[in-house]
Amino acid sequence: MSTAPSVPDAVSHVHGLTGFDAAALAGNGTGVAVYGIGGTGVTSLIEACRMVDPASPVVEGRWGGRADDVSVGIALMVVDPSSSVGDEEKQAVDELRSRFGIVALVGSKIDAFWDWPRILRAHRALLDPFEQLPVFAVSSAAALSGAADESGVPALMEWITGCLAAPSEVRRERVRVAAALGAVERTLDGLTRATDPDAASETVDRLADRRRALLESRDRGRADRLAAARAGLARARSESLADVAAGTRGLAAAATARSATLKRAAVDGYVRWLTDEVAALRDRVDHATDERIDEVRAATLVGIEAQIDAGPRTGPDDRAPDPPFGRAVPSGRRGGEDALLVLIGASTGLGVGRLIVAPMAAVQTLQWVSMPLTLLLGVVVATVVIRVRRTTALRADLRGWSSDALNETRGRLEHRVGLRLAAAEAHLASQVTRFHERRSRQVSAEVAEIDVRLRDLRSGSATRDRRDQLGRLRGTHRELVTLAQALSGDDAGI
Repeated sequence: MSTAPSVPDAVSHVHGLTGFDAAALAGNGTGVAVYGIGGTGVTSLIEACRMVDPASPVVEGRWGGRADDVSVGIALMVVDPSSSVGDEEKQAVDELRSRFGIVALVGSKIDAFWDWPRILRAHRALLDPFEQLPVFAVSSAAALSGAADESGVPALMEWITGCLAAPSEVRRERVRVAAALGAVERTLDGLTRATDPDAASETVDRLADRRRALLESRDRGRADRLAAARAGLARARSESLADVAAGTRGLAAAATARSATLKRAAVDGYVRWLTDEVAALRDRVDHATDERIDEVRAATLVGIEAQIDAGPRTGPDDRAPDPPFGRAVPSGRRGGEDALLVLIGASTGLGVGRLIVAPMAAVQTLQWVSMPLTLLLGVVVATVVIRVRRTTALRADLRGWSSDALNETRGRLEHRVGLRLAAAEAHLASQVTRFHERRSRQVSAEVAEIDVRLRDLRSGSATRDRRDQLGRLRGTHRELVTLAQALSGDDAGI
């Protein structure tokens, strides 16, 4: 009868067979981490353990983390009779065995399900098909309500205390042997399914179906997404151009109303008002255009947002101000026209003065004041006429300048909208194209891998190697079980 190998030799042999290095585990932790998926009762089990033993080192475990691996010596996987277990729970148990080695299955809520033994056996058949993990059935509610002796928690705490009471070197060897045993069982399970003729035939059919589905879906959706982007951006263009037209019409009406009562001293304020309104209109149009672009982007990239890099929005620089209006603001000064206006005003004033003073000329005593009064009235009337004519001309010039400025603004805004939408269309098209190119490469790589596996399965060249490896793994599994029983001092396994 051959003797069991030493722990370092067994761990090294498992590393050569499976690639898993159990020697890297510290194996001297004194904590107990409780894990569960969904509402399996992890928190209530921890409270029940602390109710039975206030000094219990039981804490809630963290999935995916490695910071607590050094301090944890035992892991508990809680399963619930009210729900089924599947691949997720199986992968969780395998992960815990590779992280901590010593793992126990704990069935919770047995007080609420009379058929819990059958359910727990079914759970163990999937999670521990080689039946090497200890299994406990507990009722946290019973322990917390004062019936600890009937809850099953004391038996669990007794097992935990016995494991942690072992010397540090023995605990380290137990952890490494248990982790190596888990790696061998995972490999055995995969090879058993691969060498089973029925399973192999089912695998070939499944791989063929998967290959066909991948090829059919490789480029599906690209044309639909691009067409949706073009249609959405065309609609956004028409809506944004309508906003520009409505905004400039509103500004034109407001400018006409303001310029109708404008004075020369208020020209600078009028120009600042019109410039601010144009800037505000630009910001509104930009904001509305960006919202429409975002809506189109969301509709185009639905389902693939998390798989692409969004990148910055492209388009005109929002921080760059629009250039000033191309036509200079009218000043009201016209040179020769002003001189002619003065001449017309003077002649009009003298004529009106004479008309007013003419009756006074018939009175002999008032003849001496007629001439000065005529001149004075002429100057006053001439001044009023000149100021009215100049104000009227200035308002007409400002209306014409405002109309030209708003026409220029409308052209600039329409050009700006066109640039933003064109940049958005190019960016969306590049995102969709990059996603489908990346997906095509991934699908091609997966199809090539499937082809290799199909050739191996159909040719049978790898079957003999798998069977040889399966035989070696079964022998190693038996040696590890014997070694684990020797380390634990009983026949129950780890």
